[in-house]
Amino acid sequence: MADLVVHTSGSLPSSSARAPARADIVATLKATLDKPNTTLVGAAIGTGLAAQAASRGGADFILALNAGRLRSMGAPSIFSLLALRSSNDFVLDFARSEILPLAKTPVFFGASAFDPRCSIETELERIADAGFGAIVNFPTSIFLDGRFRADIERAGLGFQRELEMLRAAQRRSMATLAYVRTVAEAQQAAEAGVDIINLNLGWNVGGTVGSRTGLSLTQAAEYAKIVFRQIRGISEETLCVLEGGPIVSPDQMYEVSAVSKADGYIGGSTIDRVPLEVSMEQITSAFKSVGTLQKRIDELERQLEHVQREYSIAGRSPSIQQIKQRIEKLAASPLPVLITGGAGTGKKLLARGIHEAARRSGSKLINVGPVEASGISLFGSALTEGGKKALGLLQYHPKATLLLENVECLCADAQERLMEVIETGVYRRLGDNDRGRFEGRLILTSKRTLSQLGSSGLLIPSLESRLSPGHVFLPNLRDRLEDLPLLAEQFLQELRKDRRSRKLSVGHSAYRILMTYEWPGNIRELRSVLETAAINCEGDWIQAEHLPPLGAPAEPQPHPADEREWILDALQRHRFRRGETARYLGISRKTLYNKMRAYGLPFKQRATS
Repeated sequence: MADLVVHTSGSLPSSSARAPARADIVATLKATLDKPNTTLVGAAIGTGLAAQAASRGGADFILALNAGRLRSMGAPSIFSLLALRSSNDFVLDFARSEILPLAKTPVFFGASAFDPRCSIETELERIADAGFGAIVNFPTSIFLDGRFRADIERAGLGFQRELEMLRAAQRRSMATLAYVRTVAEAQQAAEAGVDIINLNLGWNVGGTVGSRTGLSLTQAAEYAKIVFRQIRGISEETLCVLEGGPIVSPDQMYEVSAVSKADGYIGGSTIDRVPLEVSMEQITSAFKSVGTLQKRIDELERQLEHVQREYSIAGRSPSIQQIKQRIEKLAASPLPVLITGGAGTGKKLLARGIHEAARRSGSKLINVGPVEASGISLFGSALTEGGKKALGLLQYHPKATLLLENVECLCADAQERLMEVIETGVYRRLGDNDRGRFEGRLILTSKRTLSQLGSSGLLIPSLESRLSPGHVFLPNLRDRLEDLPLLAEQFLQELRKDRRSRKLSVGHSAYRILMTYEWPGNIRELRSVLETAAINCEGDWIQAEHLPPLGAPAEPQPHPADEREWILDALQRHRFRRGETARYLGISRKTLYNKMRAYGLPFKQRATS
């Protein structure tokens, strides 16, 4: 069959590379399938740019089709059936010069068997001489129906002629791939010994020129399951792949493949047209709205400056929002504050924020640091080695805000004295009964939670109870990763101010690593990582290669016997939304898919009576 194209004149370069033999191509594809958790992916395309991109993306084989070329010209794939020019000449024009030299994987030539003026052997000889070692029947009569299809078949130019072409290609040691749509066509292709059978589920939906489909994903999966069972009953060696119809995303491909036991998937419009439409629309819109974007950036920077001024803590996560609300209430009250959280979570920053929010006239924030068990530095002592009395910080700074780290290190007696200061405002010096008045404020910190401090006996019950109303818990960074971009921007702004350095930003490749790391050192570690990256980076964007080595992100490790129930419970919690479930479990979506398939878990929530 011919095609609707713009004619290009001129001679084509000849191919000097020898085409790979059928056995080598099939062996390569089957070796790929032997790898664990692997699915074959083919790209049905029509330009050299698409061939390069698909190869870099990991395509296992490429189909050079007139439909792919037409899509690049703005026409829908269905135009490939229009008889306005020889399809084989058209494909040779671009595939030999653009795709074959650039592809790093086997290339199947989309060959038409419709032209009665040319013998099959002559056409195959031309294709083989051009350097192609694999054939696919495209355009194909399987897309025709009704009386027209019947007339084509009676004329000897239908599906049987396509099978004859594929058999002839095999005799030339060329690998073969057959498009089929019905069980009967699949059986005939399997009996012909075709290497790969592609069950086409119809023209792809999606995008601006996508076709309609009468199949749902569930129907497509069940139909493919029946077809593939028939194929494998005839030939277990034949590879079975899917294409088209309702499948327009990787999730949908996996869902249909998991049920039908497909060996792979061929993407046409879903690889070159649909993503291109979306990408070009978004990019063009971004360029068009650059002024609006700049206003949004300015607004975000103003918000960031406000956040930095307000409480010295950056973040928009629900936990941080709650903490900021707590700060407003605590700042307005005289309550002592206990800040708990892991190392590096920002306890001292939060203490400074509370102090600044209180706006106590003439008050300073004094960082006492880790206190010794006896509390001499805090309360003072009448008995020292030099025979002189030692003044404590409560006496030195009677109106200041004192920040005491690791409050659990104080002995029981010192905690009793601290309790007295909180209750009465009076402190007692160690070694005598001298008393003084403290009118300032106490902010205490601990790496343990309040409940741990009480249950372990590290805090006396009265002090635990008294500190509870003013308790603030700072979560680990890994539990509020949505705050990481804002924290990163804050740290980079501080670097620019401190060192008068250029304006630095974090690139996407770096963010992918930062957002999957566990951050055992919390925001303190994040600051250190960004400082190192800023030194390594010579441009304006911090990328993955500028980051110092980070440990591998930890994944939850349930007991194998419990893993199935663990995953099923998470799926039910999130109504079988697999993206949300994967994030909840802390694993990649691909890992979740593989485990669901291994345990035979359903991909949709089953109705209950």
